[in-house]
Amino acid sequence: MGNAYVMVVLGIILAKGVGFFREIFFSGTFGTGIEAGIYLQVFNLVNLIFAGIGVALSTLVIKNMNKAENAGNEKAYVASFLRKSFIALTAAALAVVVFAKPIVTKILLPGISDENIFLAVKLMYIMAPSLVFVVIAYIISGVLQNEKVFFITAIMSLPFNAVIIASLAIPNVSITTVSLITTIGWFLHVVILLPSFFKKGYSLISKSKKTSTVKDKNPEIIWIFISNMMFQLLFYSDRAFISSHEDMISTLGYASNLFVIIASVFVVAMSTVFFPAISKNYEEGQIEYVNGLVKYIITVMAAIFLPYLLVVGLFGKNIICLLYERDAFTPEATAAVSSVLFLYSLGVLGYIAQELFNKILYLAGKYKYCVFGTIGFVLLNLLTNSVICTYASDMAFLDTGISVKTMLIAASSSFFLLCYAIMISFAIKTVVGKYWRRDLLSDISKIFICAVLAFAVYFIFNTFAPTFTHGKFTFIIPLAVCGVVYIASLALSGVLMRLIKKER
Repeated sequence: MGNAYVMVVLGIILAKGVGFFREIFFSGTFGTGIEAGIYLQVFNLVNLIFAGIGVALSTLVIKNMNKAENAGNEKAYVASFLRKSFIALTAAALAVVVFAKPIVTKILLPGISDENIFLAVKLMYIMAPSLVFVVIAYIISGVLQNEKVFFITAIMSLPFNAVIIASLAIPNVSITTVSLITTIGWFLHVVILLPSFFKKGYSLISKSKKTSTVKDKNPEIIWIFISNMMFQLLFYSDRAFISSHEDMISTLGYASNLFVIIASVFVVAMSTVFFPAISKNYEEGQIEYVNGLVKYIITVMAAIFLPYLLVVGLFGKNIICLLYERDAFTPEATAAVSSVLFLYSLGVLGYIAQELFNKILYLAGKYKYCVFGTIGFVLLNLLTNSVICTYASDMAFLDTGISVKTMLIAASSSFFLLCYAIMISFAIKTVVGKYWRRDLLSDISKIFICAVLAFAVYFIFNTFAPTFTHGKFTFIIPLAVCGVVYIASLALSGVLMRLIKKER
């Protein structure tokens, strides 16, 4: 299982790596201007909110396919599920077109100037069909993951990112052209998955004389959807509250997109490989095995995201400068985006909880923790943002390039994501039993010590050779040395081998 995880990570890195270059090309073409801000806000409606619907339905498909009542009838169930979803999604996309202007002016960009409303509504029209494409792609992806087809689902965004990069290479390309190509790119998600889907014997018209006893309950779909919206809604509300500062919309957009691109490489890979196994073993009553998988997941996430936070905190500005700072993307934009990226990254535990551990609660039908937690923390964040916008200063915070107000708004989202993660960590004990045992605590302690050793290397470089740690290119040397020390420490502690050798 550990090897399968590595394979999926490599596939996602390939696809997300191209996606990262997409961000670089886009930032160089449109910078942090209002066109970029409008595009990113509409794009993120698809990338975060619509994808959240897709993840919810994908989760439900995997859960129900593994029900004993559906044994032997999986293909008919999937075909019926896809047909119903397509009809509902088409109706929803039409509703987005009809109510595009109120959505823009009341929800997405309430502080936008009148002259830019037309452009925002136009982009909404262009990208509305993406609702259908992205959700259908996620459903098919869930079916393939349940069939242990991992690699193609990991790289399904590859053609999407490639065609957008190609459009950005067009001289003086307009934002509307890029938006149209983006919608085509979402359709390509479905195209790349269909051959594997058909090869596994699935179709859109499969029927069975046997009637599935597993019915899709509308409330269940709604609960999963709400529970999958935590970080999306927090990031969206942040941009909505600062939309009157039009240069800040794109700053928060770049930071949140970059956070999701990096974090999702490892979290989505973990969900892809492990959730079908967790679902199957839970349905078979193998709770102790599921408990072991939960501990393994926590250990892997700690080993990945603790150094990630160090890299973003210590080298974030260097990395953003090296990759983004060119053409329309200024040094001021580098400082601003790197600061917000670090603040958002502090909420990574909440992202992990939503994308991984929520699903364990879904299996047991314990939706109340996820639903009430999501609604409660989103409402608290809206209240907090309102207070911050009323009383916080618009003065720049140190050399970050962003205001105190914006810093506090981003920090509040990460705080509530952390609170959500703590709540979910207690909730999953009701499903898998006590998992914070001595072996898990021992591994996490060793990972923490390894991270401290890596930080010590940075401290030595920063103290005795600061030109290396702060140079535009030379920072790569201390970063690489820190990475080598961290991995070597993991190997010597024995943690690395346990992570790699996880079996099914």
